[in-house]
Amino acid sequence: MKNNVNNITGYIEGYYGKLLSWKSRKLIIKALYKNKMNTYFYAPKEDIYHRLCWREEYNKKWRLKFQNFTQFSKKNHINIIAGIAPGLDFNFKELDDISINNKDSDFELLLKKAKQLLRDGANYIALLLDDIPNDFKKKFGADVSEGTYHGILANKLSNELKQNIFFVPRIYADELIKDDPVYLIDLSKILISKIKIFYCGKNVVSKTYKNDQKIKKILPNDIIIWDNFYANDYCPRRFFIGPALGRENQKNIMINPTGLIKTDILILEIFGKSIITKLSQKEWGNLIKNHGVPKLFLKIKKFFLSPDFGLNPSTQFVKIKKDDIEILDFLLWKWKAELSREWYPYLFGLKQDLQINQKLLTSERKIKSQTIPLSEFLFKGE
Repeated sequence: MKNNVNNITGYIEGYYGKLLSWKSRKLIIKALYKNKMNTYFYAPKEDIYHRLCWREEYNKKWRLKFQNFTQFSKKNHINIIAGIAPGLDFNFKELDDISINNKDSDFELLLKKAKQLLRDGANYIALLLDDIPNDFKKKFGADVSEGTYHGILANKLSNELKQNIFFVPRIYADELIKDDPVYLIDLSKILISKIKIFYCGKNVVSKTYKNDQKIKKILPNDIIIWDNFYANDYCPRRFFIGPALGRENQKNIMINPTGLIKTDILILEIFGKSIITKLSQKEWGNLIKNHGVPKLFLKIKKFFLSPDFGLNPSTQFVKIKKDDIEILDFLLWKWKAELSREWYPYLFGLKQDLQINQKLLTSERKIKSQTIPLSEFLFKGE
């Protein structure tokens, strides 16, 4: 039985560079239940059958594991949204001829995969048309509207499945509207109002969520926030673990985090509390200590609290202290835990950055530890 999805909160496996194991996904399900969230969105960019080879069927082995996963999720009262991302090469011209009923057409292949995911236990289907090139007119003609065709596809899939689907549009944040100013307007003229839309807010990584997002003035559909606060696939030398401020009292919001399992379980607890009320620094500190993070980490938290927001972010100023490197040495060499192993490359990278900043890293170490173009730049800069 499906849970109430009027208030959707949970975890999005929607990042690049990581692909969770089924064991790890079950740990996320347990964490969702523990933190009173209700939804897992399966949309990993690294699953080739989700995006790159979306036309191809999942094999029997994968399907059995997915079935086991959805059964486990049901027992823990967590809904599963299963995503399909055909936008890279879907033939939208097929939609011009409503009489087409070719079993090998792109739409029929999409429908077949969606039905298979539902049969195997997914509660809902999501159509993802994000992160694709802005070349629709080049492919299909200058007189066609990408927003219109995306709406036609979403409507047709929803109607054929006889359920309201979820939808991620190509323009999924206000800052992307400039790429195609009429996309959301054209989409609004055709998209079924009961289809729920995932949207990132003002920016792809938004600082806060208010009722001033442009999409709410264009589309009447329910909006679920796709929150990239903790995502680090775009900045893989960094990670963020601070309180997710500016998300208090959000009813429809899901987090797209890191793909590091122990880190994401910690993030889910921070996030679960942050969407209920403003999490104080003291409460946050106690929470991460409860996950086995040494108290000393709090002295260097300034490097890991939050991402840089907005289109033109300014450099964050933090005061570098003498003992920052000593603290990092303790965390690197004396803290031993699953979480410490996930954080090792980030802590080590920060230590080297501090040494470079303070002119403490020798020429030999710069050459050995940094990439060739970066080490060359550092020497030229000197």
